Amino acid sequence: MPQRAQNLNKARQLLSQAGKGSGFTVTLTTERLDEIPNLAQLIQSAAKKIGVTINLTITDSATYYGDAVFGKSPWLDSVMGITDYGHRGVPNVFLTSPLVSTGTWNSAHFKSTQYDQLVKQYVAAADLSTQRKLAGQIEQLLLDETPVIFPYNYDFLGATRSNLLNVTITAIGQVDFRKAGFKA
Repeated sequence: MPQRAQNLNKARQLLSQAGKGSGFTVTLTTERLDEIPNLAQLIQSAAKKIGVTINLTITDSATYYGDAVFGKSPWLDSVMGITDYGHRGVPNVFLTSPLVSTGTWNSAHFKSTQYDQLVKQYVAAADLSTQRKLAGQIEQLLLDETPVIFPYNYDFLGATRSNLLNVTITAIGQVDFRKAGFKA
């Protein structure tokens, strides 16, 4: 999927067309976890270049997630936030929970009948060819609408001893020793 190049003039033009030519102020809410506060500061600094003021609210994780339901969670109720997503075994979790109109993690409050239908078809697809076709349509829609941005992914590495076999380490850091054994 081709990505956009930074164009500050275009950003200012779009703000002006939206009636926000003199900028606006918004609060970004996130948690104090690893590098996330630094990412919030980078976003805050970048927004200044186009006249947008971002105030930061950075809390501990328990406060940020609250009760993890709408109406009781700064994560789900904030206007703008940064959330750490962990790896999942299938893409369905990332396609549904944070992005479908009724998604339990839909902190972007994204509502798109077209997206909901594409994801429903993707999840129901029985063959890889159909899934790939639908995934391309989903990617294009998300690029056009941009309800969420994943600025990077963690590169998880795991190590074991050379004589330890069949240990599986997932990208979320879980270690599966169920089939583990030592080399004879």
